[in-house]
Amino acid sequence: MEKQFASRVQKELAGLRKAPPLGIQVSLPSDDLHAWEAVIPGPEDSLYKGGKFKIQILLPENYPLAPPIVRFVTPIYHLNVSQSSGQVCLRFLAEDEWVAGGTIEQVLNALFSLLIQPEEDNAFDHDVLNEYHHYKGRYDRKARESATKTTQK
Repeated sequence: MEKQFASRVQKELAGLRKAPPLGIQVSLPSDDLHAWEAVIPGPEDSLYKGGKFKIQILLPENYPLAPPIVRFVTPIYHLNVSQSSGQVCLRFLAEDEWVAGGTIEQVLNALFSLLIQPEEDNAFDHDVLNEYHHYKGRYDRKARESATKTTQK
């Protein structure tokens, strides 16, 4: 099983490095094929325009039958991201929604799309959801500020 995992993951990694989707850079911070990193640029048509967000992707032993665990390493103010841990709450990544055989490219594309359009029914933090619904201007300002901070380091 581990050999199949390694073959599959190395093939995915090579493909993503050769043709990065949406300007997303993918890397392995160590020799561990289970731990990936990616840098997602803030989409032009989003509150995160101009930002660069580092993502950690942890692949379980039974990937691609089970979904990866994804979290933002770079702080981001987003409806679907835990403000304390950076963990992503995305329906597509839920254990019962994951399509066996899914790919990291699909995950990266979904995260990029999430920066453009949050999933309101999948909010990680209900205080942030409340702000999104009732104080949209404040939410938008905080989201833009989180993108600006990524370029000041």
